[in-house]
Amino acid sequence: MREGFGHPGVKGIVMWAAWHAKGCYVMCLTDNNFKNLPVGDVVDRLLEEWRKVPEKPRTDAKGVFEAELFHGEYRVTVKHESLKEPIVQTVDLDSKSEAKLTC
Repeated sequence: MREGFGHPGVKGIVMWAAWHAKGCYVMCLTDNNFKNLPVGDVVDRLLEEWRKVPEKPRTDAKGVFEAELFHGEYRVTVKHESLKEPIVQTVDLDSKSEAKLTC
C-alpha cells in the first residue's frame, strides 16, 4: 500500500474487504464482531500516518507554507502578530486544485 500511495501515477486506492457471515479466509481486516484483526491495525496505522496535517506550520522567509494534503475540505487559521484577529478560511482541494491564501 505504501508504494502505491507514494506513486505519482496513483489517483486513489480502493480496499475490498467484504464481510462474510461464515468468517473471513484471507487478509481479514476485522473479525465477525467488526473488531480489528492485526491486518486491520496495520491499515489503520497507515491511514493515520497519511492523514497527518501539520498543526502549527511555519512559513518561510517569503511567508509561504506548502503541504501535500488529501482531497477534501480544510479549515485554515492564519495567526500573526501583525493581525488584529486570526484569519480563518475554508479551502476545498480536489485533484486539480492548489490553495492559495492571501492575508
